[in-house]
Amino acid sequence: MTRAGDIALGLGAIALAGGYGAMASVIPKSLLSDAVGPGGVPIVIAGLMGLAGAGVILRAMLAGKGREGDAPDHLRAAGLLALLVLYVLAVPLLGYPLGIAILAGAVAWFAGARGWGVAAFALGLALFFWGAFVLVLGIPFPVGRLFGGY
Repeated sequence: MTRAGDIALGLGAIALAGGYGAMASVIPKSLLSDAVGPGGVPIVIAGLMGLAGAGVILRAMLAGKGREGDAPDHLRAAGLLALLVLYVLAVPLLGYPLGIAILAGAVAWFAGARGWGVAAFALGLALFFWGAFVLVLGIPFPVGRLFGGY
């Protein structure tokens, strides 16, 4: 992609981050919520996405003249974005533990990993997040409608 394309991509990421952050900031707060609140994690994600967009813009500006031949990298990014969208759509049905495992496995497979290592990575990452949230932080993982959850 060209320099202008990279800058447009970065600006688009910043705009999406702003919209996502705005939506997260209006999530109703419960009297039972903690200090971070229900919108805390989504707001952090929006901030990270905005920083990533700013990083793309900075890289494009520092690179100087336009670059050619980067289309496969952008196609790969579009594929990863498609996997993320599928994850967001599937989580209400599958729940977080299974959704994270499938997303991790799909991303590893998409990146070129093959064999039992993909399954081990996916299961390990899902267990890590489950342990971090459920055991350490005390935040339950919704299991999804398929398994009787929300």
